[in-house]
Amino acid sequence: MANTNSDPKLASDGGQLIPAEVQANIRHHDTDPLTQDVAVPGTTVDDEGLINNFATEPKVYPSKYPSPRQQRRYILLGSAAVLLVAFLVWISFSVS
Repeated sequence: MANTNSDPKLASDGGQLIPAEVQANIRHHDTDPLTQDVAVPGTTVDDEGLINNFATEPKVYPSKYPSPRQQRRYILLGSAAVLLVAFLVWISFSVS
């Protein structure tokens, strides 16, 4: 025999069908997540209230040419790196 409840207190209002993510957003923001703007860049909310993440593209800007002081520093750091690698290679050959 089928169980048929005609009691209106036991009838479903459809609230059980809302995804857990949407219910958490509703409790967190106290608004409808489908009508609010998404604060995180690169995300959208679809019709069901599920969040989709997309890669954000950084702003494109032209690079600045390094100043003479930065150029000297780059040369110094590059030469120090070459000396370090050469020293490590020399040690590896001398040990073996």
